[in-house]
Amino acid sequence: MTEEKKSSHESPADKSQAKKKPAAAHDHKDAKAAPRAQEPRGEVPAIRPGDEMKVFYRVIEAGKERIQTYEGTVIAIKNAGASKSITVRKNSFGVAVERIFPLNSKLIQKIEIKKHTKVRRAKLFYLRKLKGKASRLKELR
Repeated sequence: MTEEKKSSHESPADKSQAKKKPAAAHDHKDAKAAPRAQEPRGEVPAIRPGDEMKVFYRVIEAGKERIQTYEGTVIAIKNAGASKSITVRKNSFGVAVERIFPLNSKLIQKIEIKKHTKVRRAKLFYLRKLKGKASRLKELR
């Protein structure tokens, strides 16, 4: 057999090892992007569904910057690593408003938890159907 035929009879594992790039070139590209994406904020308090909280959010309008407070109940938490987010629901002048806040956003100044409430579910979407006093949650003692 000639050399060409011998090399064509190599196993697929041997071929993949020969084609691999050097490890140093591969690590250099990932070193720039990876650390930034996985950096969580340190000052985020422990948040649970049902918590009544105040979110101080920085709003930029017409070139001016101000802090807007958003006060409501946490109805859902999405734990997706660096893109962790919470859904907060509040009642504003008789109209229910929900807003999703990414926890690692630089626009969130701070988060204050007013009270913890007793809930038995992770997602409190059933609160959307309730109105008035029926939508109240009991406070944890």
